[in-house]
Amino acid sequence: MNFINHWDKQLLPMFASFKKHKILSWTISVLLIIGILLIGVSVKSSMEMTKARATLEVMLKENHDGNQIPRSKLIKEESGPFSGIVWYDYTFSNTHTLAESKRYLKATGQSHQQVTLENCPIVYRVILRPPTKTSKRWTGQIYLDTNQQLSGSGRSSYVQALSAKSLRDLN
Repeated sequence: MNFINHWDKQLLPMFASFKKHKILSWTISVLLIIGILLIGVSVKSSMEMTKARATLEVMLKENHDGNQIPRSKLIKEESGPFSGIVWYDYTFSNTHTLAESKRYLKATGQSHQQVTLENCPIVYRVILRPPTKTSKRWTGQIYLDTNQQLSGSGRSSYVQALSAKSLRDLN
């Protein structure tokens, strides 16, 4: 009996230590899996954004002149977390938006003397939609808009009419 008691006293701390190591190894494994998943999501997002930028450049090169001043970064938008409706938003200005900005400022009674390509209120907005199950290719639209993210109700009637008049599809 003395022999068994001796081994119990020696083995119990080892088994307790083994349990601690088992918990530690599970914790490390779970953290490693979470880390790998986060890296995967980040890489996927980066690849999607790179593809969207390349598509945007091609569409604008084919459908628009090259003198563009970017006014916002290419931004990925979603209508909801599980809706699956995704689009990319980008704005830029050029000489045409500068002329439209001056007309807009005149119509609203504001000074248009200090308006430049970098600060003009009217810009081209490009909406880019990635391929879906029904549409197997990228689609895009371009129209004149303000450089602010406003819904239809937040925009003036002048800007809404300007947007409707200038709306074009990009192929």
